[in-house]
Amino acid sequence: MNTKQHLGEPEAYWNRAGEVSYAEAMYSSADVERHVRLRLWNIAIDIADELGIPRSGRVLDFGCGDGAFANETLAARYSAIDGYDLAPAAIERANAAAPGTHLKFFSADLVTLDYDALPRYDGVFLIGILHHIKAATPDVLRSLTKVTDRIVVLEPNGNNIVRKLLEFTPSYRSAGEDSFRTRELTDIFSQAGWRTLVARRLNLFPNFTPSLAYRLLAPVEPYIERSPLLNALCTVNMFGAVRQ
Repeated sequence: MNTKQHLGEPEAYWNRAGEVSYAEAMYSSADVERHVRLRLWNIAIDIADELGIPRSGRVLDFGCGDGAFANETLAARYSAIDGYDLAPAAIERANAAAPGTHLKFFSADLVTLDYDALPRYDGVFLIGILHHIKAATPDVLRSLTKVTDRIVVLEPNGNNIVRKLLEFTPSYRSAGEDSFRTRELTDIFSQAGWRTLVARRLNLFPNFTPSLAYRLLAPVEPYIERSPLLNALCTVNMFGAVRQ
């Protein structure tokens, strides 16, 4: 695997984040970080179960970052986990924290990856990666049909007006944040050969939410998520899709 690559501004941002951990770089409150990441990670597993990804199977964490999701959530549920991400520092952290030899992490450009050289996977998790490779997303999703029949996707809710405004700020721009509109992304799924079986809009809390605001608003989050009108305030879309 050739890991020599030039890092542009977003890639350099995430490589620096990998040096300190993505959780520390992304969240201003440990309470929010635990609530958002662990809750959504567990929901990703629930969606994987709905799609029929076997607990004994081999899965790919595509855009694995510093490996926290794989090491803390996938590791206890699947027999083999491979993770790929561009940032070398993040991959180094992921391998150092791996709780077993059934997890392996590789630094690679996800856009130019040779998908024909990959093994077959029972499922692929794409947790917050597609909007970072937005222009290449249709090609990447088509390529993934070569290696799996099931994908679980977490993406920011690009229909959220506050989210779209934040993407004009320097910190969001430096991280390469450019979220998809919901319909835009589901149309890409369909055109790339995927049929969406699960679609959920979740999570009331942006990464920068302070602890006090989180504690005040956490009790109403389930009601907002269930409301057809108010769930436009939610920050995350999650999908489960199968190959057509």
